[in-house]
Amino acid sequence: MRKINFEDYNVKVQAPQKSELCPKCGHNQALKEDGTLRFPMELPYEVKDSIVGLLFHPELKLGGMELLKQNELAGKILNSEDPDVLLEEAEYEQIKRAINVVKGFGRNEVELVRRILEAPKVEVEAKKALKKVE
Repeated sequence: MRKINFEDYNVKVQAPQKSELCPKCGHNQALKEDGTLRFPMELPYEVKDSIVGLLFHPELKLGGMELLKQNELAGKILNSEDPDVLLEEAEYEQIKRAINVVKGFGRNEVELVRRILEAPKVEVEAKKALKKVE
């Protein structure tokens, strides 16, 4: 099994360029009403949503059965309450494939990609079934 941390992390956001001025009024969106800069600022990077988005990325060219498997894994990720989630090796490979196929990552995704590609293997012992006493 693989252990992956799905906890959000912070990324720094820089001020918009001139091309990102408000198209209606030309106001610099990097300025607060008092004239001070809003940027750089830190925002949470939503790990679960990002990985789920990768699982359904068009570059994966998913067929019907693959789509259903991805959806099952997405549900497991989104419904987990613990920030560290144990994944079966096949589930891990689904995410790893998405990370390796999808192109266009930036600096904000370095931590995300690292968490996936460097996910530690965890040995899990099967619990013995308890006998029912009747």
